[in-house]
Amino acid sequence: MTKKDIQTLHEIHPWHERYIKLTADLPPLEVLQEHRYPFNAKDLAALGELTYATCKWTIREMLQHIVDTERILGYRALCLARDEQAPLPNYDEAAYGKFINITDRTVDDLLAEFDLLRQATLLLFQQFDEAALKRTGTAAEKRVSVLAIAYILAGHPLHHLNIIQERYLPLLLPVAIVFNEPAYLRHFEALNKTWILKDYVLEPEDRHVLENAQEAIIDRGGVILYAVENSQVVGTVALQPHGNEWEMIKMAVAEDQRRRGIGRFLIRSAMEQAKKMVSTA
Repeated sequence: MTKKDIQTLHEIHPWHERYIKLTADLPPLEVLQEHRYPFNAKDLAALGELTYATCKWTIREMLQHIVDTERILGYRALCLARDEQAPLPNYDEAAYGKFINITDRTVDDLLAEFDLLRQATLLLFQQFDEAALKRTGTAAEKRVSVLAIAYILAGHPLHHLNIIQERYLPLLLPVAIVFNEPAYLRHFEALNKTWILKDYVLEPEDRHVLENAQEAIIDRGGVILYAVENSQVVGTVALQPHGNEWEMIKMAVAEDQRRRGIGRFLIRSAMEQAKKMVSTA
């Protein structure tokens, strides 16, 4: 059985789907193993007490939440596998978070605990046969099966990994966003051409826009954003107006600067800029 079989057992609640969709379509034990250790301890430790907004968790608080959730979901899987029919209680992560105390805990300590819990989760699911995986019940007022919980368990850390990559890791970047700098137009052209030509064909329309970006984008009310680090353009993206809407086009990151969160940083910056322009239009 894999996650494709969940819908034969029950409808997937949207709250669960956001975790399940992040996982590989592998059998339960394999998916839990596949996504067992998604975090980079060095990157997380470097974040220290940084948060991307007021009242958001620090990385250590987030990791404690991930540990707590692994325990709670494992318990739910056990209960349903044993055919528990009483509704299982809700888990209010915000309320639980108020009582998290990680004063004396390090990132390495929390990751080690998570890994041990994941090993326990794997041992738990090893004992579940197909009949157990198919059993369903109610948890937090949502219908769910043991099978679905396997993929929620696997996907929950991935959900937070995405948040870390999109919102936390850019806090470490000594990267500034620069708008419509004429001196950087050649980088807009070069970075995009390099990316396109590596795997695709440069269409005449793309060539025209890239080689005439001032005319094709900026003079028509568009905006080009550049991610700049130590006076070097490491990424770029453009916003093109369509009435009251904005389209994001021509994004590229220097090949030797990828997997640093620069692309996500550009996307978020472009979205924020588009919102500002819409609100002041």
